[in-house]
Amino acid sequence: MLGVIIYLCTGPLERADQTASVVSSLAALLGVPPAAVVLWQLWHRRPVTSRSVLEEAAGQLAVALRNQWDAEASVRRINDPYPLPVAWQPADSELQEHWPHLRELARSWPGGPPGDPARWPQDASGLAGQGAAIGEMFTDRVPTRRLVILGEPGSGKSVLLIRLLQDLLARRTDGGPVPVLFSLASWDPHQPLQRWLAEQLRHSHPGLREAATVTTDRSRPGDLAEALLETGRILPLLDGFDELPLHLHPVGLDALNRALSAPRPLVLTARSDAYRAALTGPGTALRLNGAAAIRLLPLDAEQAAAYLRRDTGGPHTPGAARWNAVIDQLGTASPVSQALSTPLGLFLARTVYNPRPSTELHHATPHPDELCDTAAFPDRAAVDRHLFHAFIPAAYTPHGPRRPRWSPEQALRAFTFLASFQENHCHSSPDLAWWQRRRVVPTTIRCLIGGLVFGLMGAFAGAVGGWRCTRGWAGGCSHGLMCSPAGGRADALRRNTCAAPRLAGRRFILDAAGGRTCGRSTGYRHARSYAENS
Repeated sequence: MLGVIIYLCTGPLERADQTASVVSSLAALLGVPPAAVVLWQLWHRRPVTSRSVLEEAAGQLAVALRNQWDAEASVRRINDPYPLPVAWQPADSELQEHWPHLRELARSWPGGPPGDPARWPQDASGLAGQGAAIGEMFTDRVPTRRLVILGEPGSGKSVLLIRLLQDLLARRTDGGPVPVLFSLASWDPHQPLQRWLAEQLRHSHPGLREAATVTTDRSRPGDLAEALLETGRILPLLDGFDELPLHLHPVGLDALNRALSAPRPLVLTARSDAYRAALTGPGTALRLNGAAAIRLLPLDAEQAAAYLRRDTGGPHTPGAARWNAVIDQLGTASPVSQALSTPLGLFLARTVYNPRPSTELHHATPHPDELCDTAAFPDRAAVDRHLFHAFIPAAYTPHGPRRPRWSPEQALRAFTFLASFQENHCHSSPDLAWWQRRRVVPTTIRCLIGGLVFGLMGAFAGAVGGWRCTRGWAGGCSHGLMCSPAGGRADALRRNTCAAPRLAGRRFILDAAGGRTCGRSTGYRHARSYAENS
């Protein structure tokens, strides 16, 4: 390659022109066989249709999910020092199907009910429970295995859903459905639910892109993600129904009923007021067909006090005594009591005020007594704001032999920026989709950078062919910089969607190849033109 460049740079311009053309053509031809192999693999993958392969894929997915959510539970400290015993009771009757109807509905399904009718309670009050009973309640006590979990903000809906997922994975036998947690915040109810679920599976588990024949009314090409969904091997755990735009709640319920009809098991979480508004709003009243519903209860004062003391090492440790003033107010109407009545509030408080063993207890460590100051915190909202503000510095304080990669100040700036981006550009969605991070950079800056890069590429190619032309470099650069912003702007307008990563990757490769070709040819032509006219 070095010899070719020297040859181009020392020979006559006409010979350099001819040689550069030949070399470029040969380089392009050398890239054809690998591209053909890749395309053949993409479009001619042998479909997988056997039941054993689907069972194997489901088993591998279950193992991957078990590892994933065990790690997630560790990060969230769900089991440190022990899981909070969140309790629940049946939701109001207007938010769920009537109990006799649920029992009859399950008995009427083809193949019989999904569970043992002898385990069903006589009425909805038999659904009440707490903590680890969530898995047994869902599989044995809900006749249809369709459940709505309702609760206030921070009441523990998502954590309880994780515990349910882990319990179902532990109970799963060969051939049983695999519970998968999906966050509804990124779902558009106008988009077919099954298609969206399949896309989420592909994003999280790329191995499910493997080709398979999807068999419904007729066989058609598809992949393992679609096949697992359509054969009922996925049990959807849908988190965050209330995070959909408010006006789309009735549309979302209708879409759920259409895509996941009554015989299909599922779990849905939502805030109580949002779900009630969706069911009782103007127009036709809707509810999730064939579903029972439970409502999470506030934490008991004694349970919260025991949890705070245990997190410090035990009730008789010096750390536990730090909480005496706060514990005295639990169960009252004080702001601190209201704030610590939910698992989220309790988690924030213990993270902020319970120092880890490797952190020295000194004057800079905040003391929980400040939460009892009604002058500084006159209501629950003030306590909540304080806990949220103090959480990131506490979470990024060094607690072990390895210091965090970021300082608390850096983490606070980064998370503030991401929160602003999600608020302004992603409809307040809490989901961080990596293929949308390019939108953090303004379109104008992306266009200018793209124009500069392709202009320089074209100028460099032109300068190699006509290096003795003093205006070759300037001509190639100026033309590339003048033309590329318009092309970049048109490309940005065309791309102004949240494209899926696989499709975005293909478009990037094609566009990059096209841009490289156009930049090289344009820069070279203008360098040559300047040289001939000089």
